[in-house]
Amino acid sequence: MIQVYGGGEYPAYVIDDDTLREELLDPLEAREWCEGTPDHPDAVSFWRMLGELDRALGSGQRALHVLEPGTPRWAAAAVRLAHVHHWRGEYEEAHDLLDAAEDVFAGAGEGGGPHGPMLAFVHQHRAKALFDEGRHAEAAQQARRALQLREGHAATALVASTRQTLARILQSLGDEERVR
Repeated sequence: MIQVYGGGEYPAYVIDDDTLREELLDPLEAREWCEGTPDHPDAVSFWRMLGELDRALGSGQRALHVLEPGTPRWAAAAVRLAHVHHWRGEYEEAHDLLDAAEDVFAGAGEGGGPHGPMLAFVHQHRAKALFDEGRHAEAAQQARRALQLREGHAATALVASTRQTLARILQSLGDEERVR
């Protein structure tokens, strides 16, 4: 069964089982949403999904510039911008932003305290970046950590996306072992 994310007030999308990338169900709707809500924090993500990576980058950089560094809102924006860098193949920049966001969310204590769901968000996005880099063992470790933080604490759809991520990464690890 395919899990649909968003919908309602946000554009709907699915996550591709092979690439782990989000795919919009209605790109025209997403474009209209972004143009109508250019300052919405999630516009960065939808511009990225539309393939408008330069626009997503600019939007994400503006969001970071206006937010107070070290705050949870800044860290959430950093994760969104990291995902743009990831899709642009700029892994060092992506990991630097994910590290900064992780520091903010982990500052609430083990498991992230009230920010545990956002800490899971960091680990899942790091897993996807590592997956695209071909660093599958590290990606699996990050996906397992995200799942640990989400199980029993997050919405069913978020847990499902993390399980999907982990399953794909483990499949790649299995394929690598069969080749050796």
